[in-house]
Amino acid sequence: MLWIALHLPQLPLQALPWSRPGLEAALPVAVAEQHTLLGANRAARALGVRAGQSVATALSLLPQLSVMPRDVPREVATVGRLALALGALTPHLSLAPSGVLLEVQSTLRLFGGIRALLRRARALALAVDVQARLGCAPTASAAWLFATSGLVRRHALQARGCAQRLDRLPVSSLSQLLPLTLHQTELLQALGIREFGALRALPRAGLQHRLGREPSLALDRSYGTAPDPRRWFTPPERFVVRRELMQRADDAAVLVAAVEALLPALLGWLQLRWQAATVLALRLRHEHGREPLPDTVLRLQLSVPSRDIAQLALLWRERLQRHALAAPVYEIALALEATAPDGGTPGELLSIPGRHDGEHAALLDRLVARLGVDHVQRWVPVADHRPEHAQRALPVTETPPAVAAITTAPRPTWLLPTPLPLATDAGGRPLHGGVLRLCSRAERIEAGWFDGALVRRDYHVAEGRDHRLRWIYREHRSSTSAGASAGVSAGAAGWFLHGWFG
Repeated sequence: MLWIALHLPQLPLQALPWSRPGLEAALPVAVAEQHTLLGANRAARALGVRAGQSVATALSLLPQLSVMPRDVPREVATVGRLALALGALTPHLSLAPSGVLLEVQSTLRLFGGIRALLRRARALALAVDVQARLGCAPTASAAWLFATSGLVRRHALQARGCAQRLDRLPVSSLSQLLPLTLHQTELLQALGIREFGALRALPRAGLQHRLGREPSLALDRSYGTAPDPRRWFTPPERFVVRRELMQRADDAAVLVAAVEALLPALLGWLQLRWQAATVLALRLRHEHGREPLPDTVLRLQLSVPSRDIAQLALLWRERLQRHALAAPVYEIALALEATAPDGGTPGELLSIPGRHDGEHAALLDRLVARLGVDHVQRWVPVADHRPEHAQRALPVTETPPAVAAITTAPRPTWLLPTPLPLATDAGGRPLHGGVLRLCSRAERIEAGWFDGALVRRDYHVAEGRDHRLRWIYREHRSSTSAGASAGVSAGAAGWFLHGWFG
């Protein structure tokens, strides 16, 4: 087995809604719990503030220091969002209090080796706006120790090299695996034990008698001499991720950046659940002034289920730039409202020319995001023999109903909105820039009795002197309501031009 550990050393600080790498040079800020500092940003550390100091000591060194209370629920949500994003690399995830562990032995060949996997894991951590320290080892405990230690080289792929690096770790690193009591810490100091190698060399029976079973078991799990069972991470049944903005958003640019930071978690959830997104909803929470404003909900409906994070980011950018904010936004929530099963795309040895279904769907989705769902439509067939009633417009995001073809006769690509009456010569032949030559037998269409718009027509394909094909018909005098449905005078008879063939 091979494990990758991602440790968030500044998790209490990064979990704050406004704490992001871009604000490292702002005012000095620290996070505290029970009057002890858990972390400080770069501005505070530059002035002597360190984690582990008491709040009183830090304020004496830096009176302008802003001390924030620890927010454990936000820390849990941050780790969960990171775990969802890392689900794009492997389904075998295990949560730690300040990070995530990944078992990647089965996905090494899929991503091109451990180096490529480490680069992808680091990129995903940056995409969700957290700064992570990575470690890699054959055991989960060793990978976590490497990620939380100060070693320069924190990666070991073989058991022998892993054991050598573990031997050099300070014994205080054992507290990263289990809480050490004051008695255990003082006993290790009294024995003069400084590194894992010296601790491992002690007689095991005496070590367990003095320190207890848990430290010895943690040591054995790190070296791989004892099993290390882990509880796998299970993604939630429904995807909803919230994010409080670092500053109020007055325009779309800030919202686009915030939404893009949530999309890696969405991609990981879809892959872990073997799903593809079809309908997404973005809830915008506005600042409350004198009169509270309701939340704004924007929906994005895809014409084809998708997992393409770049396409989703582009569609949300188009959608948000078209939307005028009613008030500044301080929090967003991205929810997945509808999905479709997706087992992935099978690979092909040779590319198939002419396959552009994905590009066409992406173009339609972008047009909908830019112009609105009511302004992008498609024509769908209707079970009606009358040409003017045989199709109707539907929004492109709606699934057209399944309608069986009711005719195999040729139909023109361009149908005139109103049939054009044609003159005839002395022999009764239709004229349109000259005498038209009939190229097909008559196709009788007699329908509309059920809605009071009866038509009785004989359609022909006709060719003119310009060699263009026309679709013409001859109206029967017995049709009393034909003209009302076709847009000509009732009771009229003769020839009419109804469409052009491409």
